[in-house]
Amino acid sequence: MRRDLAEFAPNVVHVSSPDPAAHRVVSWARARGLPVLSSVHTRFDTYPRYYNMAWIEPLLTALLRRFYRRCDALVAPSESFAQVLRDQRMNYDISLWSRGVDRALFNPQRRSGEWRASLGLGENEVVIGFLGRLVMEKGLDVFADTIDELVQRGVPHRVLVVGEGPARGWFEARLPQAVFAGFQGGADLARAVASMDVLFNPSITETFGNVTLEAMACGLPVVAAEATGSESLVDDGRSGRLVRPGAIHAFAEALRHYCENAELRAAHGAAGAARAADFSWDRINEAVADTYLRLIRARGRGA
Repeated sequence: MRRDLAEFAPNVVHVSSPDPAAHRVVSWARARGLPVLSSVHTRFDTYPRYYNMAWIEPLLTALLRRFYRRCDALVAPSESFAQVLRDQRMNYDISLWSRGVDRALFNPQRRSGEWRASLGLGENEVVIGFLGRLVMEKGLDVFADTIDELVQRGVPHRVLVVGEGPARGWFEARLPQAVFAGFQGGADLARAVASMDVLFNPSITETFGNVTLEAMACGLPVVAAEATGSESLVDDGRSGRLVRPGAIHAFAEALRHYCENAELRAAHGAAGAARAADFSWDRINEAVADTYLRLIRARGRGA
């Protein structure tokens, strides 16, 4: 890597994960007087709580702070997460680098009754979807507990899980009535998302929520945890519902309204699709390019 970097002779270095390789690259750049930008993509400091290791979070936060303070600037995917980074004193130069969605790919026209039927999902059944990597930090326990409450209340629905991961066995055992479609990509992913009726995203580790934006672009209402990422996307009561993290009863109540009211699903889905139109990749990526140039100019002035 050092040989490749030396041959390429960059003007700025961009790291995207605080792993050992990134630590070494930051040291390499600092030794050569090059500016370093780090993009922060996930709440790494929250992961231990899902594996009964919450006691290690303060140490992990301190290690992350040491890494991010060695960088010249940070970019975060949502304003809510950027504020978390500021509150944690991760850096003093934090700006926004949002995420975009390919609306030619993700749109309501991708819905497929034929694909639903192939999975045993009736056209008139309300499908609650989960989309993401199947790991515990995505809130799988909260999702399953909420679905249990809907069953106890007698609310008609079906569950569709799209994604793969090490916790799939646990999730399948926990939700034996759910349909697991496995990993989907490209046009298949867009078809799977558009073929849901509502997305349920209980995760609090998201810093932006790509899955939330993709669902909105497909015209789905979204029920999500009131956390970084989702707060910047979902307009509570207009394009979906934001619920206090872990509040099973409130999650179930929000989903019940969507399961029982087709007009509400359509209205909130349309509002989400309109909001998704704001996330153009060209406009979004211009922000990080401007940050590169700003850091290069500042280093050139000896700042």
